[in-house]
Amino acid sequence: MSLKSALFELKEGLDNRKLGPSEEIFIQELENKNNLTSGSLVYYFNHLMILSMNQLEKASQNFVDTKKVNRKWTKHEIDFMFEYIQARQEEGALNITEILEESAQLLNRGYQSVNYKYYSILKANEKKQATNQKGYKFTTIAHKDVPVTTVEAIPVKTQEQVTNQMKPEQETDLLDILSGLITNVQQIPSINLNEMLRGLYQLTNMALQNQEAVQQVEEMKSTINLEKETLRDKLTKQEQQLLQEKKRNDELQKEVAKLAKEISAFNMLGDAAKIQNLKSYNQRLNYLIDGFGVVLQVGS
Repeated sequence: MSLKSALFELKEGLDNRKLGPSEEIFIQELENKNNLTSGSLVYYFNHLMILSMNQLEKASQNFVDTKKVNRKWTKHEIDFMFEYIQARQEEGALNITEILEESAQLLNRGYQSVNYKYYSILKANEKKQATNQKGYKFTTIAHKDVPVTTVEAIPVKTQEQVTNQMKPEQETDLLDILSGLITNVQQIPSINLNEMLRGLYQLTNMALQNQEAVQQVEEMKSTINLEKETLRDKLTKQEQQLLQEKKRNDELQKEVAKLAKEISAFNMLGDAAKIQNLKSYNQRLNYLIDGFGVVLQVGS
Protein backbone atom coordinates (compact mmCIF):
# COMPACT_ATOMS: atom_id res chain seq x y z
CA MET A 1 0.00 0.00 0.00
CA SER A 2 1.17 3.56 -0.53
CA LEU A 3 0.41 7.23 -0.35
CA LYS A 4 -1.11 7.04 -3.84
CA SER A 5 -3.84 4.60 -2.81
CA ALA A 6 -4.58 6.52 0.37
CA LEU A 7 -4.95 9.88 -1.41
CA PHE A 8 -7.15 8.54 -4.18
CA GLU A 9 -9.43 6.94 -1.60
CA LEU A 10 -9.39 10.17 0.40
CA LYS A 11 -10.28 12.19 -2.70
CA GLU A 12 -13.10 9.80 -3.54
CA GLY A 13 -14.46 10.19 -0.04
CA LEU A 14 -14.36 14.00 -0.30
CA ASP A 15 -15.96 14.03 -3.77
CA ASN A 16 -18.74 11.63 -2.76
CA ARG A 17 -19.14 12.96 0.80
CA LYS A 18 -18.45 9.51 2.27
CA LEU A 19 -16.06 10.34 5.10
CA GLY A 20 -18.29 8.82 7.73
CA PRO A 21 -19.30 10.38 11.05
CA SER A 22 -15.75 11.54 11.87
CA GLU A 23 -13.22 12.89 9.39
CA GLU A 24 -10.41 12.39 11.89
CA ILE A 25 -11.28 8.70 12.31
CA PHE A 26 -11.54 8.26 8.54
CA ILE A 27 -8.05 9.72 8.09
CA GLN A 28 -6.56 7.54 10.83
CA GLU A 29 -8.11 4.42 9.29
CA LEU A 30 -6.64 5.32 5.90
CA GLU A 31 -3.19 5.81 7.47
CA ASN A 32 -3.38 2.45 9.23
CA LYS A 33 -4.74 0.70 6.14
CA ASN A 34 -1.88 1.98 3.96
CA ASN A 35 0.87 1.67 6.60
CA LEU A 36 1.45 5.43 6.69
CA THR A 37 2.84 7.46 9.56
CA SER A 38 0.20 8.86 11.87
CA GLY A 39 -0.74 12.38 10.82
CA SER A 40 0.87 12.08 7.36
CA LEU A 41 -2.47 12.50 5.55
CA VAL A 42 -3.55 15.63 7.42
CA TYR A 43 -1.63 17.95 5.12
CA TYR A 44 -3.13 16.38 1.99
CA PHE A 45 -6.61 16.28 3.52
CA ASN A 46 -6.54 20.03 4.20
CA HIS A 47 -5.40 20.86 0.66
CA LEU A 48 -7.83 18.48 -1.02
CA MET A 49 -10.64 19.95 1.06
CA ILE A 50 -9.74 23.49 0.00
CA LEU A 51 -9.42 22.47 -3.66
CA SER A 52 -12.72 20.61 -3.56
CA MET A 53 -14.55 23.57 -2.05
CA ASN A 54 -13.02 26.04 -4.53
CA GLN A 55 -13.92 23.86 -7.49
CA LEU A 56 -17.47 23.36 -6.29
CA GLU A 57 -17.85 27.10 -5.84
CA LYS A 58 -16.53 27.85 -9.34
CA ALA A 59 -18.64 25.10 -10.89
CA SER A 60 -21.78 26.47 -9.25
CA GLN A 61 -20.96 29.96 -10.54
CA ASN A 62 -20.02 29.02 -14.10
CA PHE A 63 -22.16 25.85 -14.51
CA VAL A 64 -19.22 24.11 -16.24
CA ASP A 65 -16.79 21.34 -15.37
CA THR A 66 -13.82 22.97 -13.65
CA LYS A 67 -11.45 20.55 -15.37
CA LYS A 68 -12.46 21.88 -18.79
CA VAL A 69 -11.55 25.51 -18.21
CA ASN A 70 -8.15 27.14 -18.15
CA ARG A 71 -8.34 28.12 -14.50
CA LYS A 72 -5.58 29.97 -12.68
CA TRP A 73 -3.07 27.92 -10.71
CA THR A 74 -3.13 28.67 -6.99
CA LYS A 75 -0.36 28.38 -4.44
CA HIS A 76 -2.30 25.56 -2.73
CA GLU A 77 -2.24 23.49 -5.91
CA ILE A 78 1.47 24.14 -6.58
CA ASP A 79 2.43 23.26 -3.00
CA PHE A 80 0.29 20.12 -3.13
CA MET A 81 1.81 19.03 -6.46
CA PHE A 82 5.44 19.38 -5.32
CA GLU A 83 4.74 17.85 -1.90
CA TYR A 84 3.07 14.84 -3.52
CA ILE A 85 5.82 14.39 -6.12
CA GLN A 86 8.51 14.48 -3.45
CA ALA A 87 6.66 12.01 -1.22
CA ARG A 88 6.04 9.57 -4.09
CA GLN A 89 9.70 9.72 -5.11
CA GLU A 90 10.74 9.04 -1.53
CA GLU A 91 8.51 5.94 -1.65
CA GLY A 92 10.51 4.74 -4.66
CA ALA A 93 8.33 5.86 -7.58
CA LEU A 94 10.74 6.88 -10.35
CA ASN A 95 8.47 7.45 -13.36
CA ILE A 96 7.81 11.21 -13.24
CA THR A 97 5.23 10.93 -16.04
CA GLU A 98 3.07 8.60 -13.95
CA ILE A 99 3.47 10.82 -10.88
CA LEU A 100 2.41 13.90 -12.87
CA GLU A 101 -0.61 11.99 -14.19
CA GLU A 102 -1.55 11.08 -10.60
CA SER A 103 -1.15 14.73 -9.57
CA ALA A 104 -3.40 15.80 -12.44
CA GLN A 105 -6.14 13.40 -11.29
CA LEU A 106 -5.87 14.50 -7.68
CA LEU A 107 -5.98 18.19 -8.65
CA ASN A 108 -8.75 17.60 -11.21
CA ARG A 109 -6.60 19.12 -13.95
CA GLY A 110 -5.45 18.04 -17.39
CA TYR A 111 -2.11 16.26 -17.67
CA GLN A 112 -0.74 18.86 -20.11
CA SER A 113 -1.43 21.68 -17.67
CA VAL A 114 0.26 19.88 -14.76
CA ASN A 115 3.22 18.81 -16.90
CA TYR A 116 3.79 22.35 -18.18
CA LYS A 117 3.44 23.99 -14.76
CA TYR A 118 5.86 21.52 -13.12
CA TYR A 119 8.63 21.92 -15.70
CA SER A 120 8.16 25.66 -16.11
CA ILE A 121 8.70 26.15 -12.37
CA LEU A 122 11.77 23.89 -12.41
CA LYS A 123 13.17 25.82 -15.36
CA ALA A 124 12.52 29.15 -13.65
CA ASN A 125 14.30 27.92 -10.51
CA GLU A 126 17.33 26.77 -12.50
CA LYS A 127 17.50 30.12 -14.29
CA LYS A 128 17.35 32.06 -11.03
CA GLN A 129 20.01 29.86 -9.44
CA ALA A 130 22.25 30.37 -12.47
CA THR A 131 22.06 34.15 -12.00
CA ASN A 132 22.70 33.89 -8.24
CA GLN A 133 19.21 35.07 -7.46
CA LYS A 134 16.85 33.74 -4.87
CA GLY A 135 15.13 30.65 -6.23
CA TYR A 136 11.57 29.43 -5.81
CA LYS A 137 11.17 27.75 -2.43
CA PHE A 138 8.29 25.67 -1.08
CA THR A 139 7.73 25.98 2.64
CA THR A 140 5.58 23.35 4.29
CA ILE A 141 4.92 22.44 7.89
CA ALA A 142 6.23 19.07 8.98
CA HIS A 143 3.46 16.60 9.71
CA LYS A 144 4.64 16.14 13.27
CA ASP A 145 4.43 19.90 13.87
CA VAL A 146 0.77 20.21 12.85
CA PRO A 147 -0.94 21.16 16.15
CA VAL A 148 -4.52 20.19 15.28
CA THR A 149 -6.15 17.77 12.89
CA THR A 150 -8.37 20.00 10.81
CA VAL A 151 -11.89 18.73 10.37
CA GLU A 152 -13.25 21.76 8.52
CA ALA A 153 -11.34 23.61 5.84
CA ILE A 154 -12.06 27.31 5.45
CA PRO A 155 -10.66 28.75 2.21
CA VAL A 156 -9.04 32.14 2.70
CA LYS A 157 -9.20 34.48 -0.23
CA THR A 158 -6.83 37.41 -0.25
CA GLN A 159 -7.47 40.53 -2.29
CA GLU A 160 -4.89 39.39 -4.83
CA GLN A 161 -6.62 36.03 -5.28
CA VAL A 162 -9.99 37.71 -5.80
CA THR A 163 -8.50 39.96 -8.44
CA ASN A 164 -6.90 37.01 -10.24
CA GLN A 165 -10.21 35.17 -10.30
CA MET A 166 -11.93 38.17 -11.80
CA LYS A 167 -9.23 38.86 -14.42
CA PRO A 168 -7.08 35.73 -14.87
CA GLU A 169 -5.95 36.84 -18.32
CA GLN A 170 -3.79 39.56 -16.76
CA GLU A 171 -1.53 36.95 -15.13
CA THR A 172 -1.68 34.22 -17.80
CA ASP A 173 1.17 34.07 -20.29
CA LEU A 174 1.07 32.63 -23.78
CA LEU A 175 2.31 29.16 -22.83
CA ASP A 176 -0.34 28.87 -20.11
CA ILE A 177 -3.00 29.79 -22.66
CA LEU A 178 -1.71 27.26 -25.19
CA SER A 179 -1.49 24.54 -22.53
CA GLY A 180 -5.02 25.28 -21.38
CA LEU A 181 -6.27 25.35 -24.96
CA ILE A 182 -4.81 21.92 -25.70
CA THR A 183 -6.27 20.52 -22.49
CA ASN A 184 -9.72 21.98 -23.21
CA VAL A 185 -9.80 20.79 -26.83
CA GLN A 186 -8.86 17.27 -25.78
CA GLN A 187 -11.94 17.24 -23.53
CA ILE A 188 -14.31 18.15 -26.40
CA PRO A 189 -15.13 15.10 -28.57
CA SER A 190 -16.41 17.13 -31.52
CA ILE A 191 -13.10 18.92 -32.06
CA ASN A 192 -10.04 17.22 -33.55
CA LEU A 193 -6.94 18.89 -32.10
CA ASN A 194 -4.66 17.77 -34.93
CA GLU A 195 -7.06 19.05 -37.60
CA MET A 196 -7.49 22.36 -35.79
CA LEU A 197 -3.72 22.90 -35.46
CA ARG A 198 -3.19 21.83 -39.07
CA GLY A 199 -5.80 24.37 -40.16
CA LEU A 200 -4.08 27.13 -38.18
CA TYR A 201 -0.75 26.12 -39.70
CA GLN A 202 -2.21 26.32 -43.21
CA LEU A 203 -3.69 29.74 -42.46
CA THR A 204 -0.28 31.04 -41.34
CA ASN A 205 1.29 29.64 -44.52
CA MET A 206 -1.32 31.43 -46.62
CA ALA A 207 -0.68 34.63 -44.70
CA LEU A 208 3.05 34.34 -45.41
CA GLN A 209 2.38 33.63 -49.08
CA ASN A 210 0.10 36.67 -49.29
CA GLN A 211 2.80 38.75 -47.67
CA GLU A 212 5.33 37.54 -50.24
CA ALA A 213 2.85 38.26 -53.06
CA VAL A 214 2.34 41.81 -51.80
CA GLN A 215 6.11 42.28 -51.71
CA GLN A 216 6.43 40.98 -55.27
CA VAL A 217 3.69 43.35 -56.44
CA GLU A 218 5.51 46.27 -54.83
CA GLU A 219 8.74 45.22 -56.54
CA MET A 220 6.91 45.00 -59.89
CA LYS A 221 5.46 48.46 -59.36
CA SER A 222 8.93 49.82 -58.63
CA THR A 223 10.34 48.15 -61.77
CA ILE A 224 7.48 49.49 -63.92
CA ASN A 225 7.97 53.01 -62.55
CA LEU A 226 11.69 52.79 -63.31
CA GLU A 227 10.97 51.61 -66.86
CA LYS A 228 8.47 54.44 -67.32
CA GLU A 229 11.07 56.96 -66.20
CA THR A 230 13.61 55.48 -68.62
CA LEU A 231 11.12 55.63 -71.51
CA ARG A 232 10.21 59.18 -70.57
CA ASP A 233 13.87 60.25 -70.72
CA LYS A 234 14.34 58.45 -74.05
CA LEU A 235 11.22 60.14 -75.49
CA THR A 236 12.45 63.54 -74.33
CA LYS A 237 15.79 62.99 -76.10
CA GLN A 238 14.03 61.87 -79.30
CA GLU A 239 11.81 64.96 -79.20
CA GLN A 240 14.88 67.16 -78.86
CA GLN A 241 16.56 65.34 -81.77
CA LEU A 242 13.40 65.75 -83.87
CA LEU A 243 13.38 69.49 -83.20
CA GLN A 244 17.00 69.72 -84.28
CA GLU A 245 16.27 67.79 -87.49
CA LYS A 246 13.30 70.05 -88.22
CA LYS A 247 15.44 73.14 -87.73
CA ARG A 248 18.11 71.74 -90.04
CA ASN A 249 15.48 70.86 -92.67
CA ASP A 250 14.05 74.39 -92.52
CA GLU A 251 17.48 75.91 -93.11
CA LEU A 252 18.13 73.52 -95.99
CA GLN A 253 14.84 74.48 -97.61
CA LYS A 254 15.86 78.12 -97.36
CA GLU A 255 19.15 77.35 -99.11
CA VAL A 256 17.34 75.38 -101.83
CA ALA A 257 14.89 78.24 -102.33
CA LYS A 258 17.79 80.68 -102.62
CA LEU A 259 19.52 78.45 -105.13
CA ALA A 260 16.31 78.18 -107.14
CA LYS A 261 16.15 81.96 -107.37
CA GLU A 262 19.76 82.06 -108.60
CA ILE A 263 18.99 79.41 -111.24
CA SER A 264 15.99 81.39 -112.38
CA ALA A 265 18.15 84.51 -112.62
CA PHE A 266 20.80 82.53 -114.55
CA ASN A 267 18.22 81.38 -117.07
CA MET A 268 17.21 84.97 -117.72
CA LEU A 269 20.78 85.92 -118.71
CA GLY A 270 21.87 86.07 -122.29
CA ASP A 271 24.09 83.45 -123.89
CA ALA A 272 27.27 85.37 -123.42
CA ALA A 273 26.48 86.07 -119.74
CA LYS A 274 25.52 82.45 -119.15
CA ILE A 275 28.85 81.23 -120.54
CA GLN A 276 30.69 83.77 -118.44
CA ASN A 277 28.94 82.67 -115.18
CA LEU A 278 28.52 78.97 -116.04
CA LYS A 279 31.46 77.72 -113.92
CA SER A 280 30.23 79.55 -110.79
CA TYR A 281 26.65 78.27 -111.15
CA ASN A 282 27.84 74.73 -111.84
CA GLN A 283 29.66 74.64 -108.49
CA ARG A 284 26.56 75.90 -106.71
CA LEU A 285 24.47 73.23 -108.34
CA ASN A 286 26.83 70.40 -107.46
CA TYR A 287 27.26 71.16 -103.74
CA LEU A 288 25.25 72.92 -101.07
CA ILE A 289 26.79 73.45 -97.64
CA ASP A 290 24.23 73.78 -94.80
CA GLY A 291 24.65 75.89 -91.67
CA PHE A 292 25.93 72.94 -89.61
CA GLY A 293 28.91 72.30 -91.88
CA VAL A 294 27.47 69.23 -93.62
CA VAL A 295 28.18 69.09 -97.39
CA LEU A 296 25.12 67.96 -99.35
CA GLN A 297 25.48 66.94 -103.00
CA VAL A 298 22.43 68.15 -104.92
CA GLY A 299 23.64 67.70 -108.49
CA SER A 300 26.40 66.31 -110.73
